[in-house]
Amino acid sequence: MVEGVGSRLAVTTERIKRILRRDLKLPEDARIDDSMPLVGGQFDLDSLDILLLVTSVEKEFGIRIASEKIGREAFASVATLARFVDGLTG
Repeated sequence: MVEGVGSRLAVTTERIKRILRRDLKLPEDARIDDSMPLVGGQFDLDSLDILLLVTSVEKEFGIRIASEKIGREAFASVATLARFVDGLTG
């Protein structure tokens, strides 16, 4: 069962990376590490980028992310965002 959870998280992470590449207009082969900080990192997302990311994630995963549920820690990195989304879809 743990393997299934890890596999699901890996798929979620890849889907989020695909969203980032699309929304930030990055090349398909742009390297995005799981530990890449979303704010203050290589791509340094601003508030509008985060809003676009939230909207895209909601559409991609068929979820609704209430603003009071979003903490700064959820957007610490690609991996933390994937775990947050997995928690909502799990």
